[in-house]
Amino acid sequence: MTCRRWGRGRWQIAAGGLLLLLIAACGDDPPRSDDDRPHFVTTIPPFEMILRPLVEGRATAERLLAPGASPHTYDPAPSDLRATTRATALVSGAEPLDGWAADLPAGRRLVLLDLLPPAARLAFDPPDSGGAPAIDPHFWTDPKAVRQLLPALADTLCAIDAPGCPTYRANADTFAAELAALDARLRSIIEPVRETPVFLAQPFFRYFLRRYGPRLVGVLEPRPGAEPTPRQLHRLVRRARASGARAILTQQSLSERAARAVAEPTALPLVPLDPLGGGAGRTTYADLLLANAHILRDSLTAAQSAPGSAHRPGR
Repeated sequence: MTCRRWGRGRWQIAAGGLLLLLIAACGDDPPRSDDDRPHFVTTIPPFEMILRPLVEGRATAERLLAPGASPHTYDPAPSDLRATTRATALVSGAEPLDGWAADLPAGRRLVLLDLLPPAARLAFDPPDSGGAPAIDPHFWTDPKAVRQLLPALADTLCAIDAPGCPTYRANADTFAAELAALDARLRSIIEPVRETPVFLAQPFFRYFLRRYGPRLVGVLEPRPGAEPTPRQLHRLVRRARASGARAILTQQSLSERAARAVAEPTALPLVPLDPLGGGAGRTTYADLLLANAHILRDSLTAAQSAPGSAHRPGR
């Protein structure tokens, strides 16, 4: 499974034609909201969850991807073209995550990873990078990283909409306090399984694991779609046994094939997590992180107490 992406020239040609069709269908001037408030469009639900508290009372926000859709395999639709054309700004994450957003028409763009302080970023080595480290774009799984993002994000919103600046800054302060409280709750939830060794199917939850645990001992696919070879799978199975891993954490929107290939010979359970959210019961940022924390704690607690769970390193 790989990220399907059109070349820039081909997409722009197609986008130009679609735009002309949309303008013809809708009239010369696009309809505007009654109060003409700024409107922001994000690529994935977590970015909407982060942006919405900052713009509340001044602007509106919506997302392009539906719950459960993976940004790694997403192809923009004509409706995305229309949404971003009318948006005050398009908010995306980073090239490895939702780089296709760079080909969508937008008057202004916000790339959130660029606003994150360097000290808060996690690096990794993609398999085709020649050893050059890249930045893990899944920063939103760590509330402290999001909190560090807020000052620069508020400054950027102020630059886009100066009259709304007092609202953006006040909202950022309120959200920062909420994130501090969320951090404390997550630490308490994860504490019973904080040192439990686990594997990740893909590197989608590394920020969370670095902050709270459980203890990460390996990643099966360095990037979505980069499935291990048979020889690599054999090494991963040996590593899983030697490390005493208790589970493999998978992402609901991506393939579990590699995870199952390691889980079967090691009898490790698969624990599906939801880093993207947006579905029922996971509509706010706190909802999303708390839901995943409870899944982790409950699943790992059950794995440790299940019959045959006396799995020891080197077995």
